[in-house]
Amino acid sequence: MDQIRYFVRGRTYPSGDPLLQDALARVYDSSERPRCMCVQGGVEMYVAKHAEFVIKRMPGTGHLHHVACHSFEPEGGVSGIGELMGEAIVEHAPEQVEIRTAFALARTAGRPLPRGEQADDPPSINAPRKRMSLRAVLHFLYDRAGGTRRCRAAGPSR
Repeated sequence: MDQIRYFVRGRTYPSGDPLLQDALARVYDSSERPRCMCVQGGVEMYVAKHAEFVIKRMPGTGHLHHVACHSFEPEGGVSGIGELMGEAIVEHAPEQVEIRTAFALARTAGRPLPRGEQADDPPSINAPRKRMSLRAVLHFLYDRAGGTRRCRAAGPSR
């Protein structure tokens, strides 16, 4: 894909169009959603405001985008992340993700546990929670940073 195109309020804008910021400002506080036009019919996106207005992928819609689109993300079952979602990876918001690791992130001097009397109750059986290995954490961070997406040369598009 040479250039990303977005459909906002009845008009299609290339990603570099200076008028796109004005169009995004008009839909920012409304229920209208811009559409990424990487596939026929487009895919709904949402507008966030940082230093300027930014179009972002709706959660769970990455697989609906064209594979060459910057918003494409394979489904969790295909990428291997699906089995970790909800247990080892908890996404509270697009900018806030909690990960549970199988290793300590900090090392502190430990104290021995106090010995107590054993209770008469039989121990309960708990299934172990899924945790991420160091390798899985690195793969997750690499993917979130965009390292798994195809690079595009900078410069004017045709």
